[in-house]
Amino acid sequence: MSFNNGNERRKLNAKWEHLRVQYREAGMSKEAIQAMYEFDLDVLNSERAYDANTVAVCDGDDDKDARKAADFKQYEAAITVTDTYHETKSRFGWIGEIENERLLSALEKLSEDDLKLLTLYTYEGYTVTEISKVLGVSQPTISIKIKRITNFLKKFDFDAMD
Repeated sequence: MSFNNGNERRKLNAKWEHLRVQYREAGMSKEAIQAMYEFDLDVLNSERAYDANTVAVCDGDDDKDARKAADFKQYEAAITVTDTYHETKSRFGWIGEIENERLLSALEKLSEDDLKLLTLYTYEGYTVTEISKVLGVSQPTISIKIKRITNFLKKFDFDAMD
């Protein structure tokens, strides 16, 4: 959603109608009140300029493509970790923090796609809805994959309390 300058100015002016009365009653001069209003107006203009100059760039023509591009950039940042863990090299550095050998062994057996999904869901804290948008896959498909990974890890008799 883009910045609506007219709407934001109406909100600012409505707010300042009440503030002007309060400030006059408090004994402030008209010049001081006007200076404060102009400061808030400058902030509004700065926000408008920022919004106008930081629009997401994408190949498509509509907002949906822009949101997908932004979601994909977040996804890319989440999965492009270049650390190494244990004896296995991987882009999933968070796995190196795991001390339980059985869990670590189970995670090493997962495919790269499963590790991407697991990284987004457990380590980065994305919701199923967010992951489905990022990957361009339906929510039920993501839920099924998460359930499959969970069942796979249960086969290794992992107990989170170890």
